[in-house]
Amino acid sequence: MEFRKIKQLRKEKKITLTELGEKTGYSASFLSQIERGTNRPSLEALRKIADALNVTVASLLASEAPQVIQDETTSEKGYKVIRNSSGTIYNPWQTNSTYYDTLFNLPVHTDNMVISKIYIDAQSSSSGKKIAHNLCEINYVLKGEATIELKDEVLQLNEGDAIFLEAFTQHNIINATEHELMLFTMQF
Repeated sequence: MEFRKIKQLRKEKKITLTELGEKTGYSASFLSQIERGTNRPSLEALRKIADALNVTVASLLASEAPQVIQDETTSEKGYKVIRNSSGTIYNPWQTNSTYYDTLFNLPVHTDNMVISKIYIDAQSSSSGKKIAHNLCEINYVLKGEATIELKDEVLQLNEGDAIFLEAFTQHNIINATEHELMLFTMQF
């Protein structure tokens, strides 16, 4: 999978590969390989690149954000209708043992909302270590058991359980079982 959106955003913001490398801690050649699709980045790498470009990870995966369709009465009714009028299709992507299927990236009043299904292989984790990002997050266990590593504690979630994480909360989602773990995740 190519990440042309990284190059597009980088050029729009007039940031060189070297400057992006300084912000992320990655070499210019590694970042160039990601942009060309010859190297597949980890979730941690995508988050560092997204933070350096001041965008969401989901925006790096999409060619164009869906449009928000609303009229004057929308805010009075208390809802917004979001239509994917751009025809954007999100390609699923995968890191070593975790499969991400971004369902929709919604531009809403909080800047962005990313809705995904995440599949984590048996005896694996979402990122390999505790990470934090600039969005609040809700993880709902659809199938399996999730172990959530936080800064100072470890929690166990079963099917039907959910956890809300404030933005910048360090966490790692672990599947310590012999079966696949499936989560519904919303970041906003």
